Amino acid sequence: MLSANLTLARACAALAVLACALYLNVRPVQAQAQSAAALALLAGQSPKEGVPAQLQGEAWSAYAQAVQRNWKQYHSQIGEPMQAWAGKQIPAFQNTVFYPFSGPDFATVSQLFPQAKRYVMVAMQAAERPIDLTELKPEAARQTLEVLTGAWEYYGRDGFFVTEYLDKYLHRNRVRIGASTFLSSFFQLKGLKVNSIAPIQINATGDVEELPVSDANWRSVRFRLERAGEQVVVDYLRIDLSDKGLSANPQHHQFVRQMSANPVLLKAASHLPQNNSFSMVAASMTSQAPFIIQDETGIKYGQLKDNFGLTLYGRFERAHVAFGGYQRDLAKAFAQGKDIQPLAFRVGYFKDGNYALIVAKRKS
Repeated sequence: MLSANLTLARACAALAVLACALYLNVRPVQAQAQSAAALALLAGQSPKEGVPAQLQGEAWSAYAQAVQRNWKQYHSQIGEPMQAWAGKQIPAFQNTVFYPFSGPDFATVSQLFPQAKRYVMVAMQAAERPIDLTELKPEAARQTLEVLTGAWEYYGRDGFFVTEYLDKYLHRNRVRIGASTFLSSFFQLKGLKVNSIAPIQINATGDVEELPVSDANWRSVRFRLERAGEQVVVDYLRIDLSDKGLSANPQHHQFVRQMSANPVLLKAASHLPQNNSFSMVAASMTSQAPFIIQDETGIKYGQLKDNFGLTLYGRFERAHVAFGGYQRDLAKAFAQGKDIQPLAFRVGYFKDGNYALIVAKRKS
């Protein structure tokens, strides 16, 4: 009887995996597991078996302290207030959420949409394989820890990794540090179990397709996670969202159109959705998204106002000095608005307390 029950349980588990693959329109392939020790180390934590000998020293101590200090600061000053705000102001979406121009910022999207079952994140930075610190030789481990420590240095204050630095991490030493390394750190810090990771690509029909783990192409990845017993998928895709990039890759444009029919998050997007050279992705979102939450770097205020009912939160007087001249109509709306709602946490680029969010619900 026990053997029969085990056989039935295994069969049910296999069917569940197949059903999930069919739901996500992908073929099930062998995926790679991340060890508990590797995940703990990326989060600056000591695994059960202890810190490997090649990591012990000043570089590891500095890294562990940087991650834990910055995560604690971020969680108390940004993360917790943001999630409390979202619980009152954002509907509890439970399916797919689209986050273009995301970088590896899983922390924000998971706090604003804590019940989503699939997070689709798109950025220009390559994913690469997650770094496994247990497999590095001492010198490579030291160099990698120094690079990662620098990445975390201001995260607690800013709540994001600077894009310019993310691009440099791939070339700072022989160990290629991509977005998946930072994503893995976030999963561990937020208490999510990583069941598997696999490289992915967008196929000719605009759908996500998993690749064998032996594939050399790890530009984009899929994580299968477990959150309080619930299965969650995080797709991180390296896609050029400019008009030039989408025109050269019609399958990417098709994918963006499909994803834009879901709730959308835009944050610290360098004002790219407001540029004429990113008109295709902006048009997909403004024409299809049922719900958009963004800071001032997202879609133009005028475009949003034409298609959505808007609620403004916080304070906005001007864009960051690096993007002078953007969103002047938004600044005017904040100056003249009589029903601006408060915002008790920092979001986006540093603007000396001048932080804002726009919640846009499509007009019926």
